Amino acid sequence: LKPCRLKPRVGSATASGGLAHRAPVSLKAASGRRRLRKRGRHASMASADLEASERTPEENAAFFGTDLQDGLTSREVADILARDGPNELEKPPKPTLLMLFIMQLTGFVIVLLMVAAVASIVVNATGPNKSDILSYTTGKAIFVIVIINAGIAAWTEHKAGDALDALSKMTQAAIYVVRDGKEVREDVVSIVRGDLVVLGTGDVVPADLRLVE
Repeated sequence: LKPCRLKPRVGSATASGGLAHRAPVSLKAASGRRRLRKRGRHASMASADLEASERTPEENAAFFGTDLQDGLTSREVADILARDGPNELEKPPKPTLLMLFIMQLTGFVIVLLMVAAVASIVVNATGPNKSDILSYTTGKAIFVIVIINAGIAAWTEHKAGDALDALSKMTQAAIYVVRDGKEVREDVVSIVRGDLVVLGTGDVVPADLRLVE
């Protein structure tokens, strides 16, 4: 694994949809695994202008306020996670059931059906049988069918979205990190800048990392 040139992190996720720039500080071998460190914020003025790949592991540790052996503490992780947010792409707000229902009514075929229903009602309202309620049956029936169809489609899409969210949580990747001096397994979304990440064969690289050893 080669050290890569890293850029300063701007937010929890980039606006372009890329991975959050939670650049690691260092990587160190332990129990057959390689450890990598992620970025923090505190550093000396001498190394502040350098990229993470240009600093020594010790300078990176000072810059990110972390320890090369014991990693971050649980309190530090909680503070950084609260400040920077989870290690995941920014997700658009989930549409509500009402919004999905309205979106169903904007389909081309649905619009044509509603126009046909309005035309049918207008024709009957201006015809000789305008006082006959039964003459408006066709237009009313079209409106009822359109509303029922939009409601069923919106509900189905809403439930499908919930199922996909549950599936994504079940398949969420996890990685080993060193925290409080112990190697623990954590979800990738909970990785923070300054974490000491331990990589083994087949592991997922959770973010931009700096190789230490």
